[in-house]
Amino acid sequence: MKNDESKVRDAGAKLPSFAGNRGTFARREFLKLAVAGVTMTAFDWRLWAVDEGLPPYYGDYLAKIAARLDELSKTCDDAFFFITDLHIPSNRCVSGRILAKLVAETRVKKVLCGGDMPEAFGGKPSIDRTITAYREQWVRAVEGGGGEFYPAKGNHDFTIRDSPRATFGHTCSGKEAHDILMDTAAVKANAVTNPDDPEACYYYFDAPGKGIRYIVADTTDSIRADRTYWAVKYGMGERQLTWLAENALMTLPAGWVALVMHHIPVTEIVSGEKDVPRIFEPWRKLLEAYQSRGIAAVGGNKFDFACAQGRILCSLTGHEHAERQTFQNGVWHITEPCDAAYSDYIVGSAPWCADLPKKEKGTVFEQTFDAIHIDRKNNMLHFTRIGGGSDRIVRLAAQTLDAGATLSLASAGDTYSWGCYDADRAAKMPNPANKYQSFFKYFNDVAEISQEGILRGKRRGEAVAIATSMYGRKTILPVAVREPGMRKFRVGTYNIRFTTGDVGTENAWEERRADMIALIRKLDMDVFGLQEMRPEQEEFLRKELPDYGYVGDYRGANRRGDEASPVFYRKNRFDMEKSGTFWLSESPDVPGVVGWGAMCPRVCSYAILREKESGKRLAFANTHTDHYSALAREKGMLLIIERMKEFGEGAPIVFTGDHNCRETEVPAQAVAKMLRNALYESETPPTGPWRTFNGWKWLDSEIATLDALRESPEERNAPERACRIDYIYVSPGVHVLDYATVADVRRGLHLYPSDHFPIVSTIEI
Repeated sequence: MKNDESKVRDAGAKLPSFAGNRGTFARREFLKLAVAGVTMTAFDWRLWAVDEGLPPYYGDYLAKIAARLDELSKTCDDAFFFITDLHIPSNRCVSGRILAKLVAETRVKKVLCGGDMPEAFGGKPSIDRTITAYREQWVRAVEGGGGEFYPAKGNHDFTIRDSPRATFGHTCSGKEAHDILMDTAAVKANAVTNPDDPEACYYYFDAPGKGIRYIVADTTDSIRADRTYWAVKYGMGERQLTWLAENALMTLPAGWVALVMHHIPVTEIVSGEKDVPRIFEPWRKLLEAYQSRGIAAVGGNKFDFACAQGRILCSLTGHEHAERQTFQNGVWHITEPCDAAYSDYIVGSAPWCADLPKKEKGTVFEQTFDAIHIDRKNNMLHFTRIGGGSDRIVRLAAQTLDAGATLSLASAGDTYSWGCYDADRAAKMPNPANKYQSFFKYFNDVAEISQEGILRGKRRGEAVAIATSMYGRKTILPVAVREPGMRKFRVGTYNIRFTTGDVGTENAWEERRADMIALIRKLDMDVFGLQEMRPEQEEFLRKELPDYGYVGDYRGANRRGDEASPVFYRKNRFDMEKSGTFWLSESPDVPGVVGWGAMCPRVCSYAILREKESGKRLAFANTHTDHYSALAREKGMLLIIERMKEFGEGAPIVFTGDHNCRETEVPAQAVAKMLRNALYESETPPTGPWRTFNGWKWLDSEIATLDALRESPEERNAPERACRIDYIYVSPGVHVLDYATVADVRRGLHLYPSDHFPIVSTIEI
């Protein structure tokens, strides 16, 4: 990067000087650039740099940054700048102007600020100058460029010591800090806050139409009464934690993701401070419980996240003046270097960001902050560094392997250097040359990786792997090492459409059955359920799928000539422990009984399977609930869950079917309180269309599941929208690796094998 900078500097030195008439030139040229649709060129960026009193090469550098940001913005869901630890008097305060210009000239419009505005010493006059500079040179500058500014409170906000040897200083009250930090146009317009807390510097805001919530917490929400300086106290009180749990986490819509931002990291391996795990354990446990659908306690309250259907992307922090990250209990913890011109980030950032340049005032290395793009399709975060450091990609899905097993992470043709470090252990060693700096030693007890990219699991736990390209760009990914014995199964459900409704049309059973069987074979499922199967279809399917066992019965009292909802399973992989069919009614063991006001009898067929190789057990249930009575749907599905718990005797449950209701309706919500919708548990982003019922209707453009998840559940499940009514539910503890709705067409035709799409998922138990 130093070599690149020197080349740019040399090229920039040949530019004509505009220093004598900077103001006049800037006004004339930027009026021209303000015409709608005009994009700044590299030359324009150089002129801007000169007008700002910066070296011309700075303009070339930012032109490249702006081009990269706009390119990423074309494919990513949302983006923001993250800048932290400004310590405003400690540098030339250029970053506010850079942010303002990048906000104005790129598609990245949000700025998240991690706090710590003042310097350490200087007394109240320094605090006053800092507050004025923060408001004018960052907040109003960004807002003037058309951006949104969202701050968090740091442990220096706003408190200071008079001098290194002084015993006095100044600390703003909690209300004063609130009035300063919460005084941005974006916070006032978009933030949801706690109306019962006048000092609250915590809030959340949603990105409309993107399915993303930003949660800003306050890790220093109280002030010590026994001192006048550095009195802002580490910690999160019960009032804040309860509000965040109830309002920011509990209300996260299904399918949405949340990015959490605050000042102090809450894990020791990232923060390096031994008291951090104890002080912030309630907040860390809340995040982990949400991610794992578990239970967390705050004071006397318990929060049960069993019904949660969103995901947390990461916890993003500052405070440490260094770049570090870890992945613990399913949650990414990422801390960023400070923007101030300090040197301690070089020592503390290895190996996460090695070979950092020294911060030099007046150069591109004085600043250090990031633009972060959220890429839900590829399940990653893109970090673009402005200033010293490297760009990187953080992958969100963990690479899983058994202890003792190996896994290749390298792709053909890639040239990387590799590292792998335990996620829960590091040794902090002070730097004898500087009391404010520390070295970190990392360990490889959980997993290790060769320079060829071969990952080897050593013991159960979590780790973080780093791949560094020959150009310095990093890819960082979480690693989960399990005890041997985890097993993967491919499961699915498919309403195949009965035979009697389409006779004589292009959708007749005889016209589509060859394509349907080809699709079922392609899906390569280990266990799956079908709906609307009639006897002639059973005969065809069992003949064409000889490797599968079959469980099913017909819903009518005569047990034939009607529809079934059978289960198919691979005979060479599973032994059958128990199987059967029951009727969804008050008399479930009596054939043909119509329950709870349904239009017709409904059944559930089930199989309790044991994998031959491992002995792992799986309870699989499949049904087609009534289309007429919502009560019958709800009562029937709850009956199925209770029976599967009884029949399976603790085995993991997979419950599939055409449930004839949208996810926002009462029957689906009742089931979601007991089982988990695999769509929202998938470790990788779901693929395929949102609708599962196609009604034989061809659409030139399908609404993708990921696109639908950017909306609220009410919007995507509106009555006028093409509906999703087919489901795969799993019991807690089942790990969902992927999920897909498969909209394959018949060969050479804009026709489907059925009026529903199959859905499939890979699970691990």
